[in-house]
Amino acid sequence: MKMRYKTKVTVTTQGKVFKPGSILPEDLSKSDLAFLKSKKFVEPADVPAAAYEEPEEDPEDEQEPENGGFDGFNVTEPDGMKNPDEIRKIRSKKEVAAYAKKIGFDLGENYEEKGLKDLQAAVIDFQEEQMEGGADTEGE
Repeated sequence: MKMRYKTKVTVTTQGKVFKPGSILPEDLSKSDLAFLKSKKFVEPADVPAAAYEEPEEDPEDEQEPENGGFDGFNVTEPDGMKNPDEIRKIRSKKEVAAYAKKIGFDLGENYEEKGLKDLQAAVIDFQEEQMEGGADTEGE
């Protein structure tokens, strides 16, 4: 029998929300499980496989703008967020693009045609919007 895990925090993955105490499905990707384990968001659960149930949808789960805008899992702060000064100190477009990708922001295929300062400003703006919980969810 494969090792099963239950959540300690609210986890969103594979388009589903798992509340604390939920048993994760066996088909969870290895990378998702490794991330959850590294953050200590899950713990081993000695439960028969039949114990897994679809979690009920809770509209309050959608009302959590404090999740830092990170789309994969509900975490309060994604690892390694840089402040605007740190972003301005990045000296290559490739590094800015790599950081943007890490935080879930796509600069697009033609980012190399733009100026370094423009790319930095776009990343800073994106990050600030995400930290505010996304103004579009609050009815601008």
